[in-house]
Amino acid sequence: FKMKIICIGDSLTFGNVGYSYIHFLNLNRNPHYEYINKGKNGDTVRGCYDRLKKIVDKSQYNSKIYVLGIGTNDIFLPYLKFVSMFWFLQMSLRCKIKKCIENDDIFYQEYNKILNFLCTKNKQVITLGMPFINLKNFPHENLIKRNRLIEELAKKYNYPFIDIYKLQKAKIDADHCVYTWKYRYLIRVIDAVIMTLFPFTKDYFAKIRNLTTSVDGVHFNSKSAKILAMEIEKKIISKIN
Repeated sequence: FKMKIICIGDSLTFGNVGYSYIHFLNLNRNPHYEYINKGKNGDTVRGCYDRLKKIVDKSQYNSKIYVLGIGTNDIFLPYLKFVSMFWFLQMSLRCKIKKCIENDDIFYQEYNKILNFLCTKNKQVITLGMPFINLKNFPHENLIKRNRLIEELAKKYNYPFIDIYKLQKAKIDADHCVYTWKYRYLIRVIDAVIMTLFPFTKDYFAKIRNLTTSVDGVHFNSKSAKILAMEIEKKIISKIN
């Protein structure tokens, strides 16, 4: 009998572009756990909450433990509006559709709704902070502040918090350059197709771009995903024991 672990989040969880930490959890072949990937590309805090309400009571997602990695797109998608006019036109609409949260106080309230909901369902939650994003003019101070808010909320519910941003900074060498998506929309599409069809190419993209933590400035390369997987497994073991 395997215990199901539900992993819910955005593209960092889903892992068609870049590596998902779930890939490395599954490589460990632990006979006691089955990891269910409920990542969704482009998902936001509000989108995740809506999805959780639909799945949490379904028998196939009946698990005591949820791994929650959400919030990055609430900062990242609005950031893209200022990268170029093309991105502005695309992301202005997408931010509205995805209901991105640009205000910190509202972010706190909406993230709290997720944790409160899971708490009322008697779930144990492992919360993940947002990762290091190596893109030109990205507002790192905003991301760090949001990570503090997530950590504060995790403590409120007595849930463990994993600060992947700090782990990447501490355990992986710094990138050799700052990446940009400014004129690379078509490249983003090609990336997604190639990495989805040929997953073994993911670290190659990181290498040719001189990136050490990601494949494209955002999504995990194998080093980052492995570090996160190791931390998650530690938290799961401590929760069960």
